[in-house]
Amino acid sequence: MLESGFERFWSTWPSSPRKGAKAACLKKWEKGYYHTCIDQIIKHVTWMKTTEQWLKGNGAFIPAPLVYLNQQRWDGAEIPVVRQEIAYLDKLDEERKKAVPMPEHIKAKLDALRGRA
Repeated sequence: MLESGFERFWSTWPSSPRKGAKAACLKKWEKGYYHTCIDQIIKHVTWMKTTEQWLKGNGAFIPAPLVYLNQQRWDGAEIPVVRQEIAYLDKLDEERKKAVPMPEHIKAKLDALRGRA
């Protein structure tokens, strides 16, 4: 079964003390026809979860989802392209540069075990 737009929104919303009133959110969702802009909403929430504003204080400044819907905070918001895989690769490359090279005698033993000797 396909997940409804509201369920996608609800599951994307981060856990926080203010995440509540699911029934009221669903009512607002349906009344506002927000399913028509689900992709924009999901992109915005996904991006907001990476911002300092939502990360600081261990999520203390994440608004209630009902407030978010009432204020239509995604509307007109500029959402930068989140390139998490680039950041991950950069971090991986940085860690690789810190690594100690494998001694040649160990490389030779590994090659022998792998049948490359």
